[in-house]
Amino acid sequence: MHLSADWQFVAPIVRIAETNSKRILRESRSELLKPPLPIAELCRRNKRKVLRMEVITMESSAYMALTEQIAEIASYICKSKEKKNGLPDRQVNSAEAARILDISRRTLRRMRDGHRIRYTTLGGKCMYRLSEIDRFITEHTVTEENRRRK
Repeated sequence: MHLSADWQFVAPIVRIAETNSKRILRESRSELLKPPLPIAELCRRNKRKVLRMEVITMESSAYMALTEQIAEIASYICKSKEKKNGLPDRQVNSAEAARILDISRRTLRRMRDGHRIRYTTLGGKCMYRLSEIDRFITEHTVTEENRRRK
């Protein structure tokens, strides 16, 4: 039997496909024919995936102290995040600072000369941080506690 050129080209591919499929079939049969794994082998494999829990015993007073310390650390972290999430500390000139504090520029100068409010000079101009203005306002706000002290 004589094969045409087309058949000769296709024949090797068919043979390769046949040999691969036979090998795959033979491999899958060999997996089925293997004896089942012993239980010890299964347990050994599962140990890698199982999380082990250990019980730690301690006195209740030590546990309470530990939880209080964790709560303090958590509150400190929350406060620091709130500070970071706030607006960046911007600087304002004397006119804006006086307007925010609702005082005259001359009064602001007296406060600056008396070292009651911090400032920086840039190019001959006095600049005030908004955080410093806020600190000054909170320190000089009259509350019930402040009235009782005096």
